[in-house]
Amino acid sequence: MRQTLSVSTARLSVGIIASLGALCGPAALAQTYGPDATTPGEAAVAGALDKVASPATSPYATMLGAIDALPDPAARADALGQLSPRNYRLMPRLSIQSMDATDRDIRGYLQQRREMALDASANVPVSGDRTISVMGSYGLRQGKYKARVDRPAANSDSRSVRVGFDVMPVAGLIMGASIGIDGLDTALDRSQRPRSTMFNAGITPYASYTNGRFYVDATAGYTRSWYQLRRQVSYNGFNDQLQAGANGDNAAASVEAGGILQLGVLRAQPFAGLQYRYADLGGIVESGGAASLAVAKFKSETVRSSLGMRVSTALQKGSWTLRPSVEGQWQRELRSRPESRIEAVFVNGGTPIFTLPSWRYDRDTAVVGASLTAVHGERTAVRFSYSGEFANDRHVHGFAFTASRRF
Repeated sequence: MRQTLSVSTARLSVGIIASLGALCGPAALAQTYGPDATTPGEAAVAGALDKVASPATSPYATMLGAIDALPDPAARADALGQLSPRNYRLMPRLSIQSMDATDRDIRGYLQQRREMALDASANVPVSGDRTISVMGSYGLRQGKYKARVDRPAANSDSRSVRVGFDVMPVAGLIMGASIGIDGLDTALDRSQRPRSTMFNAGITPYASYTNGRFYVDATAGYTRSWYQLRRQVSYNGFNDQLQAGANGDNAAASVEAGGILQLGVLRAQPFAGLQYRYADLGGIVESGGAASLAVAKFKSETVRSSLGMRVSTALQKGSWTLRPSVEGQWQRELRSRPESRIEAVFVNGGTPIFTLPSWRYDRDTAVVGASLTAVHGERTAVRFSYSGEFANDRHVHGFAFTASRRF
């Protein structure tokens, strides 16, 4: 049965289960596991298991006996890694991936709206109720995260749907909001198990201003995430199929400012920006066997700067205007603090709390994009776009289709 705890309940569960271990007396193990650990996470699990009292009669007897029977230290280290909460490490980061995709889609749409306004004929209204626009988008994304110490490899696929509306209350100013849903399915360590699914629902207000020479775009948003994780702990003599659920609260804000330069038939937009993202994974309790964990709430937080350039042009084809665009930017993580640590304890008690240490993702990221917008009659527009995020430890590719109509 999937169980989702509030943050306070999860932390209380971790504390109570750990307290039970303190009442069980001194350890009396057949062997210690610390010497087999090869990573900080494995060492933390080993330290907890070394505190199990009366292992032959404990709830972990089969689990520990199977570790003892493994043929070499490498096999025992692998078992310790499977028993750790390492497969939860990426969950908040995947929520940030979803927020990044939403932000890029909306800023791409704002670029489209801005250029339509700049190139509009004199009879197109520049403010008031006749500038109300409605948009809808559908996105596909794939993310690949490389394995690191105490962090699994991951391949994620996502689908998103978003709708929004906006208006120009005064010339050059766009104000609007969008709502959307996003579903991610992620395979960890290139296998069907462990595997996570995530469903996001959020709202994103946005605004943009331009006077024809420069522009400022801003977005902000709140997203609620629902996680489900299936985790397999399997080594010779032991096999547990575990499952858990959790909720998360996420927040995002971005601001981007740049110039607008007309270079012959090309329009260039050099820009700089600042992005903030926060995502958490609420406390959870697994079910399914002796290896089940209670995991306290942890988070992922990022503050990034960006520098880039966007170049576009316009091609007239009868009643249609085609606007191809390309862009590139460099993002840099500004926070000096790493990701939060992960605290966990075995649900069946008899062990202390153990900790997966803090972690840092790669700080430098290159982001590229390309799009083609087709505008008909200065009212209807469709946009096909691609975005790519490239860092040493991850690659994310996204494709989106956006349609909008001015009323």
